[in-house]
Amino acid sequence: MFAENTDYEILTPDGWKNFRGLTQTAGKVTFRLSLDDGNTVDATAGHHFFIDNKKIKLCDLKIGDLIDTVSGPRYIKSIVEQAPTTVYDIVEVDDPDHKFIVNGCFVTKNCDEFAFVPPNIASEFWTSISPTLSTGGKAIITSTPNSDEDQFAQIWNEANKREDEYGNIQDLGKNGFHPYKAHWSDHPDRDEKWANEERARIGEERFRREHECEFLVFDETLINSISLLDLAGVEPVMKMGQVRWYKKIDPEATYIISLDPSLGTGGDYAGLEVIEIPSFEQTAEWHHNATPIQHQVRILRDIAKYIEDQCNQAGHGASIYYSVENNAIGEAALVAINELGEDTYPGLFLSEPIKKGHVRRFRKGFNTTHKSKISACAKLKQLIENKALKIYSKPLVSQLKAFVAKGLSFEAKSGEHDDLVSSLLLNLRMIMMLQDWDPSVYEKMHEHVSEETILPMPIYISGML
Repeated sequence: MFAENTDYEILTPDGWKNFRGLTQTAGKVTFRLSLDDGNTVDATAGHHFFIDNKKIKLCDLKIGDLIDTVSGPRYIKSIVEQAPTTVYDIVEVDDPDHKFIVNGCFVTKNCDEFAFVPPNIASEFWTSISPTLSTGGKAIITSTPNSDEDQFAQIWNEANKREDEYGNIQDLGKNGFHPYKAHWSDHPDRDEKWANEERARIGEERFRREHECEFLVFDETLINSISLLDLAGVEPVMKMGQVRWYKKIDPEATYIISLDPSLGTGGDYAGLEVIEIPSFEQTAEWHHNATPIQHQVRILRDIAKYIEDQCNQAGHGASIYYSVENNAIGEAALVAINELGEDTYPGLFLSEPIKKGHVRRFRKGFNTTHKSKISACAKLKQLIENKALKIYSKPLVSQLKAFVAKGLSFEAKSGEHDDLVSSLLLNLRMIMMLQDWDPSVYEKMHEHVSEETILPMPIYISGML
């Protein structure tokens, strides 16, 4: 989050100065520098210190370096990595170098690690400083890459658009910024031997993000960040109202339609996904947050009818299964379907059977529990990382990049949505039920997919629903 400052000043080498505010970011790895005078400083790897009045990142410091302090140069006695924690960063100090003093050390901050500011805060912050920049103000933005869709990535991409109308390369990008990438190989003391040792120490994903400047998601996402990088999304081949269609109907295929309903009052979104089997290709999707439940189930029916019409025109009968999540607000969706008449829906309304020993009354649809959600998450992870499930939707790809581990489950990051992911998880639960009846679906579900998947969270999954 970003908090604007109107009341306080910060100590700089030239006295007390104003600063714009500070940001708060959770889950950041920090390092503790211990100096020979007993002082310590905690900072992220990208934070700048000074040696002989020249800026240097913490990650480039080593034991024995002399860093500038208010009492003169001081030796670094140790650099120790700390557990992930919440960090608070000073923004826009009123100093030529944005210098300020922390525990006697000179440090600087210029929108550092901007890619790790929560998306809604980064967007608001960037909007707030844009008027200043447009009248001659300057900003230095440094960061390890994170998602390829965040505010930092947008600024970086626009800065790299440097061709003019005649194809000449300009110094500044379309947005007036000059892009600069610091690759590990630019460092004179680093070679392939160093790179191989560093990969072994911190892992391939972190190395590619931290040292090769690749836009790999930092958060503990359900889907491996390298696999997420391969999910680009495409434009729909057709739109029917708000429904996006990504491929033509195959009369010989089976279609699974899942609806994760919402109140439709402008808050949470309702999401609807259509998957074709046994090809396991996303065919269509819809989501909206201001559509009443009665209309949400009509859209589900309209999609099923369109699939049926396309199959009938080709001289085939349609094979369609549909269902809704029946938790909480899902009860209203069941009532709405009943009022419209289930017989008006093409296909079969699929419901999970009551498990042996359960005493609750039978309800149509699927009830999401912690166990069923984790089981579906494990299957989704397997299918996407093994390239068995083809995702075409850009909105769904964006939600997958923000679908992260929280506690013992997964959900959208703060400020993001996961309605399309939730609908996709329901769709997979339906397919997991159908695999017991259809050998071709079973084979596809298990083709090139290992039986065990390690989720990025401290739990063990045994079996599936």
